[in-house]
Amino acid sequence: MLLDPVAERDAGAPEPEAPAQSTVPIIAALTALGYEPEVLPLQAEVAHEWIERLRSGEFRVAFNLCESVRGSPAAEHLAAAAVELLGLPMTGARSATLLHCLNKDRCAAVLRAHGFAVPDWRLVGPHDPLPTDWDRFPAIVKPAAQDGSNGIHANSVARSPSELAAAVERLRAKWGSLVVQQFIDGREINLAIVGNQLLPPAEIDFSDMPEGAEPIVSFTAKWVSGSPEDLGTRPVCPAPLSPQQAEQLQQLAARVWELMEGSGYGRVDVRLTADGTPYVIDVNPNADLSRDAGLARQAWVAGWSYEELIGKVMEEALASHDGKGTPATDWVLVPAVRAVGGST
Repeated sequence: MLLDPVAERDAGAPEPEAPAQSTVPIIAALTALGYEPEVLPLQAEVAHEWIERLRSGEFRVAFNLCESVRGSPAAEHLAAAAVELLGLPMTGARSATLLHCLNKDRCAAVLRAHGFAVPDWRLVGPHDPLPTDWDRFPAIVKPAAQDGSNGIHANSVARSPSELAAAVERLRAKWGSLVVQQFIDGREINLAIVGNQLLPPAEIDFSDMPEGAEPIVSFTAKWVSGSPEDLGTRPVCPAPLSPQQAEQLQQLAARVWELMEGSGYGRVDVRLTADGTPYVIDVNPNADLSRDAGLARQAWVAGWSYEELIGKVMEEALASHDGKGTPATDWVLVPAVRAVGGST
């Protein structure tokens, strides 16, 4: 059974939002693996009917693809919480992890409190005064509780107080609470996790970005196929790192994942400064499982087919629910057997 990411978007929104990932390839993969998937869309207006169907359906496992409720990612964790209350095995992260990782300021606070390097940040509420005393430039302005690069555009990076004020005013009219964060100029490394397996690191190569464009994975880069920003953010996997560097970053991701009580599958994104210091910029439980998304790409480099990836996600959910999962401390570094992209 799949908890479907029903798109309940505001058609009058002034800017687009990230589309929900398609269930089609996942249904095909599960069917090929011998499962009999049933899509169970979540619509807030009839949530009681949805919960009753969950309770009475005699499902073996919930494949959780729910990304929002009433179009709000802030309520994403509620679907997972309902499955947990019913005692049904579920893929991916628990509700508490989904909630804490979505709130970027709280996640950063927890990471810093435990000694991880995170860029300096400040939460700016919808009615707070402009942060005129902010002096950590360049800075990036993001919605405080969104994912999928929602609200992140080329002009989200500010290199002066006037640019910062303009970005805050523009973005909070749509997104409400924002995070103003020190922007780390450097290499961006994606670290993927499935169960207790650390997949080969990937890097975003920004060398083909349009002249003057900021080296970020913006909404346009992520979702507008063929755009200059899309073509300028080329994934390279495995990342061109020394074996020691790669292992250090993978182990960093494992510690971050343990701290946030991650389970199932996810991704930790870091930025490397010129001196090699890794700053954690995002913790993404239940990362996009689309066939052409980063997690599937890293799995392919590790030698897994797409069907094998989906199968491992299912097996992890069932094993963890039965208490037979491998302890998270027994991390396995999966070697790269293929490559995509080119060197930076």
